[in-house]
Amino acid sequence: MISVKQLAEYFENGLNKTLGNPEIQFKIWADAGEYKKPERDGNVITHYILGNLRTSTSANDATDLVMGVNGLSLDFKIPVQAPRTNATQTAEELQKIQDGQYPYLAYITNALNGYFQKAWADTLYDGSGAKYSVAFQAGTAVTGNAEIAARYGQSVDFNVYIEVYFIQDGINSKDVKIYFDGEPVPYQALRTSRAAQLDREVTAGELISKNVATTTAFSLDFEFPANSDKATSETFNYLINGEPNTAHFVKIQLATTSKLYFMMNNTINTSAEGINIAGITVSLIEIMDFAVTVNVPEYFQVIRFEFDKSDITSLTFTLSEECNTFISGVGAQIRNGAQTIALTNRSFEYDDAIKKYYVTLVTDRKVTVSDSSAQFTVLQGV
Repeated sequence: MISVKQLAEYFENGLNKTLGNPEIQFKIWADAGEYKKPERDGNVITHYILGNLRTSTSANDATDLVMGVNGLSLDFKIPVQAPRTNATQTAEELQKIQDGQYPYLAYITNALNGYFQKAWADTLYDGSGAKYSVAFQAGTAVTGNAEIAARYGQSVDFNVYIEVYFIQDGINSKDVKIYFDGEPVPYQALRTSRAAQLDREVTAGELISKNVATTTAFSLDFEFPANSDKATSETFNYLINGEPNTAHFVKIQLATTSKLYFMMNNTINTSAEGINIAGITVSLIEIMDFAVTVNVPEYFQVIRFEFDKSDITSLTFTLSEECNTFISGVGAQIRNGAQTIALTNRSFEYDDAIKKYYVTLVTDRKVTVSDSSAQFTVLQGV
């Protein structure tokens, strides 16, 4: 199991990295520890912000896996007076009160809030080498007024309440990520599914049917708070205007496995109540090949490569930067540099007006295409 001492060292390292001040360091004890005095090295003094990490609740799930959730309490006494750590500090920097506030207290609490403000997941190993997927979410609070405490002087109590979710050799929800048109989606709940279309057959004289899958369909459903990202703006655009068959690049990452899909909105639901943040529920399904007319967002780029005949077996070109692409009915890929695309009869569309065949390339941003083996026209994203 991951010990409280390991977590104390883990939080200590993370907080010191967030604060980024070698002269002010966090020192966190597990359950209890002795007072650590400031340390001098030449003309520089290292001052310690002391913390105590303890377990407040613990629950293990009744499964064959080692998993569960622990509640932790991390307590600090933070001095309100900035300590003198080197000779270059000015009297103004060391003032206890500025504009009616304690600037040093704000400096330390900002680091604590900055470190704990987001939920996150990590992989940790216990003393025996067992691997755990561990996730953290926390809430912080400053309690009480500035008081005189032994050894600390005038200080304020600061508490962090942390929930730790753990599973041995498991996958945490934080390891599952969605990217919508290249941007991560801050989802709150996610459901992925693949359903099969079945043909059933019952043999003469039997009462049991057997099945064969003829096709499968992939769908993606997720809930997320409305914000300023592409997923929100495109969702609202579809909800208000109702224009169907608008294609998007959607990448899903399940731990170390990922795939990029070309998808469209199926159903959209939004919710707003009181002063709560508006929520969005989206259902996405895969869209047909570009041979069927679809729409794309205005920030996409659409390029058409033109051919006199449809028996060409490959297309070469160079992209100026990495981007998500969709071409020749193939699942979207992240590519840059020189490209060679295999073409089949299914890759081509025909424009009767100009009497030419063409293959369409869609990218999720404006890029430069060069060294192409075919003439091309930029239809969108000039």
